[in-house]
Amino acid sequence: MRLTYLEKTADIAPVTDALRRDGAVVVTGLAEPALIDTVAEELRPQLDASGLDTRSDFNGSKTLRTGAVLTAAPSAAALVDHDLVVGVANETLLPYCATYQVGSMTAIEILPGESAQALHRDDSLYPIEINGMELEIGVMWALDDFTAENGATRIVPGSHRFIRSWHLPDVSGWESAVMPKGSVLFYLGSTWHGGGANRSDAPRLGLINTYSLGWLRQESNQYLATPPEVAARFGTRLRALLGYTAHGSGDDQIGKFPGNCPAWVDVPPEPAWRDERGQVGSAADVEAQAGV
Repeated sequence: MRLTYLEKTADIAPVTDALRRDGAVVVTGLAEPALIDTVAEELRPQLDASGLDTRSDFNGSKTLRTGAVLTAAPSAAALVDHDLVVGVANETLLPYCATYQVGSMTAIEILPGESAQALHRDDSLYPIEINGMELEIGVMWALDDFTAENGATRIVPGSHRFIRSWHLPDVSGWESAVMPKGSVLFYLGSTWHGGGANRSDAPRLGLINTYSLGWLRQESNQYLATPPEVAARFGTRLRALLGYTAHGSGDDQIGKFPGNCPAWVDVPPEPAWRDERGQVGSAADVEAQAGV
C-alpha cells in the first residue's frame, strides 16, 4: 500500500476516502508559499528561544519544538482553520461527537544530524479504543519541502487497522511523506508514524495540528496556550476549534460557560456542529408519544 497524493483542487470526498482507506493522505500545494513563509518567519524567534527545551529520547536531541503557535504566529490561523481541514475533520470526527477541537499545535524543526523518531500513534494518550471510532486526526503542514533526506514524516499506510496491544506491531512498511512546501499530510490518530532522520545539510520545518473529539481532554491546554485575549483576535470558527464553545446542545452540554469572555462562542458557527444529539426529548416529542 502506498500513500495517495492529491492536488490542491481535490474535493473533500476523495481526501476523506483515502484517509479512511489508507490511514493517511497528502494534498500537495494547498497553502500559498507567501503564507507559509510568513508563518515560518513568525515562528522563528520562539523556535530559536525555547525550541530545544523539549529534548528527549522521543522528541529527539536535534529537533526544535514549540507550542503556543497562534500566540507566536497568528498567520498560522489560516492553516489551523483551513476550509479543507475543517471539511475533512467534519467527515472523520463528527460521527462520534457534536463538535471537535484542536488537541495540540506544535511547530517541529528537525535539524541536520537528527535520527529517526520512534514510530508511534498519536491517540495512545487516550486509554480507550472502540473499533471504527477515530479519537483524533493529525494534520502536518510542510513549511519546507519534505524529502526523504531531510526528515519527512514517516507513515505506515494501513496501520490504522492494527489492533492496539502491548507489543510493537510490524511497522517496517513505512514510507516518507515527500511533499513540497505548502502541502499537507492528513493522518488518523490510530496511524503509526514518526519524524524521519535528517541526513541533509538543512533543517526541515513543519507545523502539526491535531483535532480531537470534543468530549475528550485536549492534549495541550489551548486556553493557556491561546488565552482569551489572544483568541479573541481570531474568527468564531477558530475560537470554537480552540475550545471556546460548549460541546453538545440543549441540556446535554459539556464545558458550558455563562460568564463574560471575549473569546467565547455561544453558538457553534458550523451548522454541522449544531446538530442536536441529546437523549431528552422536546415537549413536542412527549406530546407525540402520548398521542396528544
